[in-house]
Parts: sequence; structure tokens; C-alpha cells
Amino acid sequence: MIYPLFAMLLLILILFGALFVARMLALYTEKVDLKYYEVFAGKQSPEYLTKVTNNLNNLFEVPPIFYMAVTLVLVLNIETETMLFNAWGFVVARYLHSIVHITFNNYLMRGSVFTISIYYLVVLWLEILEKI
Repeated sequence: MIYPLFAMLLLILILFGALFVARMLALYTEKVDLKYYEVFAGKQSPEYLTKVTNNLNNLFEVPPIFYMAVTLVLVLNIETETMLFNAWGFVVARYLHSIVHITFNNYLMRGSVFTISIYYLVVLWLEILEKI
């Protein structure tokens, strides 16, 4: 269970890096003024910057529920292969969600991948509840 957790943390680090690059690009191309970052208001940010920002914010909404599940599994030492499968399913779905979100951003595809990630998370929690 520790490897899916590390994979999620890696995704967050990748997106922090992408956000840094997107912000520097926006400043360099003068699409955003430095003052914009003081209060994140004023001239609207470019679409690519908004996509990366929103996606990174998404990773602090549902994934903490995954982190709680993984922590509980590790602390209680109740890991099963099925739990591991569902943990990886959640992680892969979140990676796909991020890729869709920050590239072509097709809402139906993004929503479908998000729903799949929720499915894996719910099944993981049901397995945990069954074990405790």
C-alpha cells in the first residue's frame, strides 16, 4: 500500500512543478503581471495556467480520503491484494484525470475517469470496513 501512496505524492510533486513552469511561462510571455500573484485577482490568467492550478487544487479534495484509507490499512496491518489493486486503480485513475484535465480537458472523459477513481476509492473503503 505504500507504493500507491508514494505514486500519489509523486503526482502532486509533478503538478507543483508543472504549476511553477506554467506560472513562469505566463510571466515570461507577459500574459500575467507579477502583481496578479499578490492576491490572484485582476487580469484573467491564461487557460493553461488555470487548468494546472485547478487540477492541483483537485488533488487536495478527494485524495485525502485515499490517504486516510491507506494510513488505516497500514496502521491496522490489514492489507489484501484486492485492497492493493483498488489503491492502484484509484492512483491510475487520478493520473489519467490529471492528464485529461491539463491537456485537452474533455469534460465527459474527465468526469468518467473521476467516477472510476471514486469507484475504486469506495470499494477500498468497503474492504477496510469489512476487515475492521
